[in-house]
Amino acid sequence: MPKHKIYLVKKSTFGAIHSHVGALNESAHGHDFVYEVRLYGATNDEGFLADFRKVENDMMTFVNKELAYKNLNAVMQMPPTTENIAVWIYDKMKTAYGGALRSVTVYETPDSFIIYEGENA
Repeated sequence: MPKHKIYLVKKSTFGAIHSHVGALNESAHGHDFVYEVRLYGATNDEGFLADFRKVENDMMTFVNKELAYKNLNAVMQMPPTTENIAVWIYDKMKTAYGGALRSVTVYETPDSFIIYEGENA
């Protein structure tokens, strides 16, 4: 079977709270963060890049179990801006997908989001 270069995108959601000091100066407030993980690579001999179920399971294990219903200020080692949440998720998913991981997008609202492609993009 011919191999094809494709993107695989999987979305997930978690609810959490965070607050900001400094320029934003916002007290604790909640969001339902939607995020997506984008993988890129050649299809395998069976014609797929990765099993959606495995990607979903990895998202639950590496991200949702760590962040869902938590105060992100207490969980993360950096200020929990949407930008830093994208970096945090990227770093966690990179351990599972290495060079196949192309980007992580985090939606704070349906029309406000951050895309992080890693430091070597």
